[in-house]
Amino acid sequence: MSHTWPFFNAQFPNAELGTGADHVELLPSYSASQKGRPALDIFGRDSPNASTSSLTAREAKRLSLAVNQSRSFGKGESSSHGPSVAQKGYRTFAPGDYLYNFELPLDSHLPETMEVDLGSVKYELEAIVERAGAFRTNLVGSKEVTLIRTPAEGSLEQVEPIAISRTWEDQLHYDIVISGKSFPLGAQVPIAFKLTPLAKVQCHRIKVFVTENVEYFCSNKRVHRLEPTRKVQLFEKRADSPPTSTFPGSTMRIVSGGGVPYDQRAAAAAGQHVAVQDSTNLLGDLSGESNIGPTEMEFNVQLPSCHNMKDKDKQMRLHFDTTYQNIQVHHWIKVGSIFWLVRSLEF
Repeated sequence: MSHTWPFFNAQFPNAELGTGADHVELLPSYSASQKGRPALDIFGRDSPNASTSSLTAREAKRLSLAVNQSRSFGKGESSSHGPSVAQKGYRTFAPGDYLYNFELPLDSHLPETMEVDLGSVKYELEAIVERAGAFRTNLVGSKEVTLIRTPAEGSLEQVEPIAISRTWEDQLHYDIVISGKSFPLGAQVPIAFKLTPLAKVQCHRIKVFVTENVEYFCSNKRVHRLEPTRKVQLFEKRADSPPTSTFPGSTMRIVSGGGVPYDQRAAAAAGQHVAVQDSTNLLGDLSGESNIGPTEMEFNVQLPSCHNMKDKDKQMRLHFDTTYQNIQVHHWIKVGSIFWLVRSLEF
């Protein structure tokens, strides 16, 4: 895909009126150097209408020659300004910043910027300034532009929850609710747990992982390569210690249960770390009949940002989801009974 914006051309009709820039800011040093000098017209020449009271003999002579030249003009030329921009084929730009606004609608089927081990998609913006004169080379510059895909307006991916309700070996019933299906890098993933013991069990810790699968396709998808699954731990809550987060920003709170003493429930619900009765069980001390009940916890798991991943090694870096025809990247949040070390108590 390529597109060209001709911001300025000496042959354009509006080239006679100005540079066509949306905003011009001349360099301060250039503006200061023009104080006390003859006024300059839009072509950069001395204006014949400028005052000559402060001119030196050399400047007055040059101004006189400019006035005489402006009186000799041919067909199609202006007697007051000399040859037009189109006739000269160029226009002089004073030193400074010239801003040109532009926009380009993109097809929604175009892939976003991506860079994985065996492939990449990049977009670049190239600027070319063609300078008049046989011995003046053109100015060429380029800059990579990051193209980001965002959810469509009205998309429910940000708010539609994922609910999981299962029973582990008739020992523990758990409900997990993830408040959303799509999260940008650097955001937090809200996860709510409700653990209801059906027997005298122990839950030593809960871990939250994110896994990444990268697939490559080529030759009309006749050739396929699947990279090994990359797994990154995001959050861990152990019964005997405060929660730990791989990336700073994760929080948790115990809404109910969990062996939190009655007088400290408000602090635990506010996200503060409190000492529990049983430091080996996230469900609390289940030895008594009165303490058996559900434990509800809410996690806000921090996802890595682009800044965080720059400081990580290659195995810890994550790429955003993409479904390009040649490169596909998918992620899953792994949290469930396979990460819980739960065992029955013997009495």
